[in-house]
Amino acid sequence: MSDHLEDLRIRRTHKLLWEALMTELSLRPFEEITVKEICERAMVHRSTFYKHYEDKYALLERGMQQMYATLVTEVVHAPPSMFSADQPPPYFIRVFEHVAEHQHFYKLMLCGEGIGRFQKLVKEYIAEQAMAKEREWAPAHQNVAFPPAMQVQFFAGAVLSLLAWWLENDMPLSPHQMAQYLLSVSSTSSSHP
Repeated sequence: MSDHLEDLRIRRTHKLLWEALMTELSLRPFEEITVKEICERAMVHRSTFYKHYEDKYALLERGMQQMYATLVTEVVHAPPSMFSADQPPPYFIRVFEHVAEHQHFYKLMLCGEGIGRFQKLVKEYIAEQAMAKEREWAPAHQNVAFPPAMQVQFFAGAVLSLLAWWLENDMPLSPHQMAQYLLSVSSTSSSHP
């Protein structure tokens, strides 16, 4: 079999398993879902599942990583200080648009029960990205109100909280409005992630 066909087969298998996991997550907590149930819903043999994933956590992690890869390729960064409340950073808006486009996934992951691992991964990712930008944008000699590592954790927690609130309340505000609020939160620290 050619490498191209093999790659397509693997992507199709992952898509089927991922969609089955998302469906199962809409029915019950992650901890109650078994690999057998995921495979039955996806119509994929369990041996095929284990050929690609060690367990359901590995499937969840790969799906989360793919979701982040999609988001990261879509955003271009510039310091939030370069923007105003009327014109928030396009990448802040894109975060909310991305979450709205994948509402089912993010609602399950951020608002569901037993998904602490996902929330931790999201928070670590946001903090890592914010810290990289903090180093890039902040002058080395700048005195800050509190350490940059604490600032990025604050910012990451704020992003998660805003996203969860937005989803739990059926997205009552536009992505642009949410980006404005996020910009306001990010400007509360003495330097911007």
